[in-house]
Amino acid sequence: IPVAILTTGTFDATTVDPSTVRFGTTGTEAAPAHAALEDVDGDGDIDLILQFNTQDTGIVCGETSASLTGQTLGGQAIEGSDSIRTVPCK
Repeated sequence: IPVAILTTGTFDATTVDPSTVRFGTTGTEAAPAHAALEDVDGDGDIDLILQFNTQDTGIVCGETSASLTGQTLGGQAIEGSDSIRTVPCK
């Protein structure tokens, strides 16, 4: 599952420590399998894109939200959540 942490006018995603990031139904489940810096949204700012193994996230068919937690390199806690759609569901 690809998840992007976007750089904004008030937050620099390049300061996130990928080793502290967790993602899943509560934001404590899966560590990233891969992390990269790139401009995900085409705005000229460098964002952090993380890849998570689906099985590790605890997300099951029908879930409607997922959460992410972590810290910056300076130790500041970060968290976020968003709506999701699981496909295909059988």
